[in-house]
Amino acid sequence: MRDYFKSDQYNPLANSIAQQLFDQILLGELKPNEKIVEMTYAEKFNLSRSPVREAIYLLATEGIIDRIPRKGAYVREYSEVEIQDLLDIRNQLEYMAAEKIENPSSNKELLNKMKTITEQMTMCKDIIEYTHLNFAFHSILIEFSGSTIIRDVYDKISLRLLRIQAIHFKLSESLAKSSSEHRKLYEALKVGDMGLFKEILRAHTGDVIVNLRKHTSGSLI
Repeated sequence: MRDYFKSDQYNPLANSIAQQLFDQILLGELKPNEKIVEMTYAEKFNLSRSPVREAIYLLATEGIIDRIPRKGAYVREYSEVEIQDLLDIRNQLEYMAAEKIENPSSNKELLNKMKTITEQMTMCKDIIEYTHLNFAFHSILIEFSGSTIIRDVYDKISLRLLRIQAIHFKLSESLAKSSSEHRKLYEALKVGDMGLFKEILRAHTGDVIVNLRKHTSGSLI
């Protein structure tokens, strides 16, 4: 698992607990609408309730957990509309990033990182690990833009996107199609064909919502 919680604003213990809870959510061990009881996790980690409370607050700020007054904290369940909105925002941010990319072949470091990730995706059979690789690939695209504003906005929804992608890949019959599309995205970027890049990207993101709609309806995850 990756460590997505390293904020200096929170107790290191809170960051660690938040990461463990998030991992459980990605793996499906904690399901939508399941209650997160502070005391249960305090006893599990042999800690006071304070860092657990901080971890829950941190996950709530990321849109992963809902804190309901007088009821407690629950794993958030996203509706189809919310998922569509999140994917539309991701699409727009990535298109904006693509518009800002000039001469991508000159950035050898990022291209090499992207190439390595596409190779790992081709070999990867574990859905959760593949989800993390997918996240890393799209993060590099944002890096290519050189825009700190786009990066900041993207970061604000990144964990919600990560969760949606985990569900998508669990529902997919095969990871082969996804890894092939990422390879094509990399190849288009390598030669600087941004028109083809955006065309593939549009279809690639569209497949996610189509797949989710095919398997579920209403509240999804």
